[in-house]
Amino acid sequence: MSRCLKRLWSGLTKQTSLDTGPLSAGTVALLRAAERLFAEHGFNGVSLREITETAGHRNASAIQYHFGSRDGLIKAVFMHRMTTINPRRLAILDRLAREDGEKDVRALIGAWVWPLAEQLQAQKDECFYLRFLERFLRDRILIDKALTDRSWTTGWRKTARLLEEALSDLPSGLAKLRLQIAANQSVSGLANIEAMGRKTTNTAAMIEVLVDSIVAGLTQPPSQEAQEALASPRKKASPSIS
Repeated sequence: MSRCLKRLWSGLTKQTSLDTGPLSAGTVALLRAAERLFAEHGFNGVSLREITETAGHRNASAIQYHFGSRDGLIKAVFMHRMTTINPRRLAILDRLAREDGEKDVRALIGAWVWPLAEQLQAQKDECFYLRFLERFLRDRILIDKALTDRSWTTGWRKTARLLEEALSDLPSGLAKLRLQIAANQSVSGLANIEAMGRKTTNTAAMIEVLVDSIVAGLTQPPSQEAQEALASPRKKASPSIS
């Protein structure tokens, strides 16, 4: 593990914030440049030199020095944000436990969504993390490399377990599938809001509507079509078009 990743891990365990963690301004500039360029162009659509230049570094090997490799940089961007997001999500879950709210599906989806949504206001300039995360979650290989230590996602996984318990009235296979779709909707919906930027006049309303939409998808009674498809997993979907 590079020295920069060790400092990021220290920041996570100490629950430091984005802007007051142990990293230098130059390192944070690299992380934010990488976050933006990866979000805009994909993980293989931008060179390390472009990231270094965008961050204002004169040393062309700054990324190799601080992060070791492209994969190390991607992992560091994820860790950098999780120093804020994971403790925030765990705090919400602790509050729900004290208030007997661990069966409240809407409150649990809020625990998924709001710590991510808060990144939209976490910095003065434009945020790109949610679009970065949307791309990240599409790449199974990247996820496996970056999430070798699952301590970064304890809040997300605890929320998922509580949601599965809250949805215990649904057939198990259906609940798991709905939760998988809901997790993707949480990130992709926020990424779309993030991309709208200043064009969004009421961000809070859009986020609450997103939460409502996810909850509705999780809690509605299963349709006959969905139950039949689950019972015949090898059957190909062939919707009629009129």
